[in-house]
Amino acid sequence: MNAELGKKIKFHRLNQNRTLEGTAEGICSLSYLSKIENGNTKPSDEIMKLLFDRLNIQFDLDSDDMDEEQLEQDLHEWYSMIIQRKNDQATEHYLRLKQEVQNNVSPSVLALFKLFEVRYHLLMRHLSEVPVLLEKLDRMDEMFEEKHQYYHFKFKGLFANLSYRYMDAHSNYTNALSILNIRPMNDFEKSDLYFLIAINELALQNVTLCLHYTRLALDLYSINFDFRRSADCQILLGICYKRIKQYDRAEEAFNLAIKAANYLQEPSLKGVAYQNLGNLYAAKDDYQQAFKHFEQSLVFKETQNFKGKLTTIASMVEALFELDDQSQLMEMVDRGLLMVTDKEDYKLFEYYFRVYKLRVLGDQISLEHYLKETVIPYFQDNEDHQYLANYCELLSECLQANKKYKDACYYLSLANYSYKRLSKN
Repeated sequence: MNAELGKKIKFHRLNQNRTLEGTAEGICSLSYLSKIENGNTKPSDEIMKLLFDRLNIQFDLDSDDMDEEQLEQDLHEWYSMIIQRKNDQATEHYLRLKQEVQNNVSPSVLALFKLFEVRYHLLMRHLSEVPVLLEKLDRMDEMFEEKHQYYHFKFKGLFANLSYRYMDAHSNYTNALSILNIRPMNDFEKSDLYFLIAINELALQNVTLCLHYTRLALDLYSINFDFRRSADCQILLGICYKRIKQYDRAEEAFNLAIKAANYLQEPSLKGVAYQNLGNLYAAKDDYQQAFKHFEQSLVFKETQNFKGKLTTIASMVEALFELDDQSQLMEMVDRGLLMVTDKEDYKLFEYYFRVYKLRVLGDQISLEHYLKETVIPYFQDNEDHQYLANYCELLSECLQANKKYKDACYYLSLANYSYKRLSKN
């Protein structure tokens, strides 16, 4: 009992970012508090009550384990909603559980809540909330049980992936996987980790590993009749097959995803599948077919997320540029610009559309100036080497056409440097 109470004090102290000195002040010595936290002494009820009061924890030697067992079950139900992307239900449960948990539960249950809270904010894309939560969890890491360590690594990996730190994500996912391999977990948990790893490996250009983990996830989703996540896996497989130029297998995978989307009546899933079919035909230089699929994608994305629509419009612009359909191209460019003007979070799309507009107009002087003074500095500041390489190459071509060979050489070397940085990441 002493060890559990001491562990509870330490956990809540760390959660509240309190020092040993500040917590012990006026109650007991620092060394005595350290002994209490480590279970090496039996303090009086009076001292324990004072410490619990300081930490705003309910002092109850006869806590109801059954209540905490039920609460932990509720937490896992909430987590299941998060993984299944049931945003509204997950939010409703989050608000309720946040009130129920407070500071009156065991360290184990509170740790689970804090961990699942990270995953909830990642689902909702509240990315600014996550670093503070992870910092708290890092402080408490030494007290975690194996199950807590697993979720800690997994969610740190997901946050790193969403922050484009793919090697950090890889490292954390590897640690989570090592725990998964020795700790019995259900298919639901295994398939989710495999799928997240697959997405990250694709970002790292590790197509073989992406295929491996996608197939592992797909097998488990199929066994459990999870058609939605199976369709996600088919899209991921299709992207991998496209990367290695197995175009027939890629098309088959995307069509299987569309079939699942029809069965599930999920237009957003169809929008993603048609987008990838368009990308596939663009990779084969069949821009007529690519454009048709992009048009279908946009229809199904019309009521969906803003960024998804912008991605499809950008793809349509590229296809029309290749088809030299300048009239329709300008219409799509203007449509895209109308959507992103004065939206700071969508600078990437604004630059994309403005560059294409200048290329269609044939205004080489304005294009050169815009790339040199606005676009390239933006991607340099943000260390986005993929876009930096692409726009440096374009500027180099523009400068060569204007016989500015020295400047062209400089931007071509900058593009090559960016490609090298990408290969190292």
